[in-house]
Amino acid sequence: MKITYKTKISALINENPETIEVLISVNPHFSKLKNPVLRGILASRTSLSDAAHIAKCDIESLFNSLAKIGFEPEYESSIMKEAIIKSRTNPKISEAIHQSKINALDVRPTLERGEDPFSEIMGELAKLQDGYVLEVINSFEPTPLIKIAQTKGFDSLVEVKSDTVYTYFMKAGEPKKEQRSDDLVFKISVAEHEMRRASCNREIQEIDVRELEMPLPMVTILGELEKLQENGALYVHHKKVPQYLLPELAERNFKTWIAEVDDQNVELLIHK
Repeated sequence: MKITYKTKISALINENPETIEVLISVNPHFSKLKNPVLRGILASRTSLSDAAHIAKCDIESLFNSLAKIGFEPEYESSIMKEAIIKSRTNPKISEAIHQSKINALDVRPTLERGEDPFSEIMGELAKLQDGYVLEVINSFEPTPLIKIAQTKGFDSLVEVKSDTVYTYFMKAGEPKKEQRSDDLVFKISVAEHEMRRASCNREIQEIDVRELEMPLPMVTILGELEKLQENGALYVHHKKVPQYLLPELAERNFKTWIAEVDDQNVELLIHK
């Protein structure tokens, strides 16, 4: 299998499970990949470029290690390598951190309670002063949050220290129009939702994620969608509207119909 700096860790593991041990040999941080749940969170969102950043190593060293178990690295030009490095740096954010212009928010306690910190984070971003950064402390890189924040005019920088992930956000410009998500997400009544499910000419898979702790609902839903057949649909029983998930679904061209039954029950119908 040929690999580039963009290749996802999940693709490598699917091709050769020995990938996990190779990554652990580069940096023990990757021992998380042995846990199926964390593997679901990390592997599908982490590229080799990201892995090199996390491991604090040169990407060529990572390529060389993977070549030993049969992968074929496609080395990029020096311009491309510079782009990789640049994507993982942000001088303005780094300067604000150096000057201690930081508002810190640790969302781990919120996640441990099984709650979604999305509203809390967005509230902190809304009141963030110019020139300051919001430091979100988490146990994994919040890729969907980064994408949402980008549409609202925020730059980001991610740093990994031991088992803790620090994601920094700074206001950089004006919010972008979010037409794509609006075009693919539909909030309808419970009655309309039941009619849509009954008339859906697709093979429906049904899952219930209401009792799962964060971030397992999102991981479970994305995992089921990856297995979905071309004519399939996924019906999800959730306890809240999954704000983190919706941009991910839109990016993958899934349409989502949402019906809020009550304050602890939300029904989702998802298909392309």
